[in-house]
Amino acid sequence: MIVIKVGSSLMIEPEARAVRSGWLAGLAQDIHALRGNGAQVIVVSSGAVALGWQRLGIARSTQLDHRQASAAVGQGLLMNAWAAAFAEQDITVGQLLLTYDDSESPERSANARATLAVLLRAGVVPVVNENDSVATEELKLGDNDRLSARVAELAGADLLLLLSDVDGLYDGDPAAAGARHIDHVSEVTPEIEALAHNAASDGVGTGGMATKLAAARHATGLGCPTIIANGRKDYPIGRLLDGERATLFAPAQD
Repeated sequence: MIVIKVGSSLMIEPEARAVRSGWLAGLAQDIHALRGNGAQVIVVSSGAVALGWQRLGIARSTQLDHRQASAAVGQGLLMNAWAAAFAEQDITVGQLLLTYDDSESPERSANARATLAVLLRAGVVPVVNENDSVATEELKLGDNDRLSARVAELAGADLLLLLSDVDGLYDGDPAAAGARHIDHVSEVTPEIEALAHNAASDGVGTGGMATKLAAARHATGLGCPTIIANGRKDYPIGRLLDGERATLFAPAQD
């Protein structure tokens, strides 16, 4: 079982505020290949709010009701994009919206787990997102990095893959000269967390390295290895399997 998180900065062109449909079609091919090799895949996707702003024709806002309205419009657009990408592979997608309450409540968690199991048995690729149209600031998971770790927990995943706009963790700002890439992290310690550097935002995404490290800490604590990899180029999973650089979070092997 593999959970793949896709952020807004990968899904959406920042200038046009439109889906990167060619890139998304390539990712769907990658996931189709994983399934052909026997893997079950769950996608955690951002992008609804970013798409909603464009369709509503209003400026981005931190005001809660504006963001919820944008999510309400954008969720349909986001799922249409995923459905179109996977249709080329003759794969059906199913939407699952979660809130913090859902991940914390034993009953709701069990319901979400059961829904995922049915979808996967039916050959569907579940596409999970936070239910931004009803979540409140106090209850929101805050970003889909953390949500993806909760989904990995719900599904009993064997791997959490965080596709990002950087190729993993560095010991300094990745944009600075001399920053060293870290290939493997055996434990997310406070010293590792201190390495987090939030790259300059493109105005689309909300997460950063700190939230990815929090997700990796949660997932690895449950025995689920986590990878942070660069998803910016076409066919990111194929590139990763071909040896493209990334950071693996997993206990060191004896």
